[in-house]
Amino acid sequence: MRINSSRSLAFLAAAVMAAGAVSGCEAGGAGSQEGAACDTISLVVPYAPGGSSDTVGRALADAVSKNEGTRVEVTNPTGANGTVAATELATQRPDPCQVIYLPNGPFASMPYFQDVQFEPADFRGIAAVNEEPILLVVNAESSWQSVDDLREAADHRFTYANSGTGSYTQLAMAQTFADLHQEAEGIPFDGSAPAITALLGDQVDAVAVHPGEAMQYLESGDLRALAVFGPERLESLPEVPTAAEQDVDVERSVWKAIYANAEIPDDAAAELQDSFEEARASDSVVSTLSTLYSEPSEVPADELVGKLEAEYEKNATTFAELGIIDG
Repeated sequence: MRINSSRSLAFLAAAVMAAGAVSGCEAGGAGSQEGAACDTISLVVPYAPGGSSDTVGRALADAVSKNEGTRVEVTNPTGANGTVAATELATQRPDPCQVIYLPNGPFASMPYFQDVQFEPADFRGIAAVNEEPILLVVNAESSWQSVDDLREAADHRFTYANSGTGSYTQLAMAQTFADLHQEAEGIPFDGSAPAITALLGDQVDAVAVHPGEAMQYLESGDLRALAVFGPERLESLPEVPTAAEQDVDVERSVWKAIYANAEIPDDAAAELQDSFEEARASDSVVSTLSTLYSEPSEVPADELVGKLEAEYEKNATTFAELGIIDG
């Protein structure tokens, strides 16, 4: 399966006109002057206000504004798990004063489930920001104390909640139950909050979520974490073993970064990179990530697009093996 990179001429024409009408650059138009300093940087965070992506995005915006004296305006144009906003940035006239904060999913997994109009090569990596581990969590009132208990559950047809078809939480759980040779049905929810609610109400057996989303329920004793899908245990949950420690060959996480249109000038990209990498390392952003139980990421900016492309190709094999897509 390939990403559909065709362009609608009507959409492209409208996007070009819109880009010419609105710009945050001193030169008066996006791309009208290479290296033009930005009066305002537009930071697109295509997820609902108040969520973890929005929280981190606004912390980055504040840090850039404080460090550079440049206004950073955060917008939240939601739709199709970030792919609508990504399409707009990829197909409009290149604007060196506009960036987008996205996880790996819209590039590496969602194209297998949606007809997206972009590919990683349409973007330029500006700065890696953070990585969010994924936990396997069950209701604390269940009898399951470890992944081995799931493996040994005879004649039980499992159900698990995830935050949407094609999400990395779905992929982690599907891989896990396949590795355990257990039959399981994934039930998609519109986000992690309703998925956790379903688990608390015993509507499903398990859920895959990020630590920050489940921590209050883990601390209250309502939920129990059985595994972390990462290379090592989490500092915030040192008692929770990795999946690998329990003989489950699954390692998944969501990582997020800042991107711009691939065609912006090199000097403009360098300025953005310096600004956002400095912001990522600031005390305020590091503190924000800590409250979300998320880790800073330091993948070099020039490696981000290649990392997405490699992950996309790897997912093709994984999805086919799991029967999620046709091989």
